[in-house]
Amino acid sequence: MEYPQINIKLLSEEDRELVKQAKQRAEDLRLTFKEFVLDCIRNALFEESSDSADSATAAEIEALKAQIAALSEKVSIPSATKTEVHTLQERVNQLRVGISNEIKKDREQLASLVLAISRLESQIEQLVPSLNLQVDGELNSNSDGDWLFGEDSGAELPLT
Repeated sequence: MEYPQINIKLLSEEDRELVKQAKQRAEDLRLTFKEFVLDCIRNALFEESSDSADSATAAEIEALKAQIAALSEKVSIPSATKTEVHTLQERVNQLRVGISNEIKKDREQLASLVLAISRLESQIEQLVPSLNLQVDGELNSNSDGDWLFGEDSGAELPLT
């Protein structure tokens, strides 16, 4: 089956500018350039056929309306341009890399916190045997809240 193809040479600057505007309009409508051009052709043919509607029968008019409705439904389905899809793919990849980096940072921070806690526990374990204190529990009201030790307890704090 042979498919029709349109090749148009645009020699003037006005024509090139018109194509540029059409491409931008198609992108704004989330249509491919091909869909946009075909839609413009359909609209132009529809306007022309409505001008010569006097010679057309009511059945032909209804058939054309049904075809236009079916085509409009197909065209109204949002589509993305290759540029939009590529941009979205790049953004997804950037987010994936960013999340991976954040997870790596979190793991590194967690590992350093676990190490710090382990060191603290080790130091606390070393201090516990040297702190065999017997505390009376009476608070000296004349001092800044220091604990008093019983006279015969013999407890001393290490000076380290």
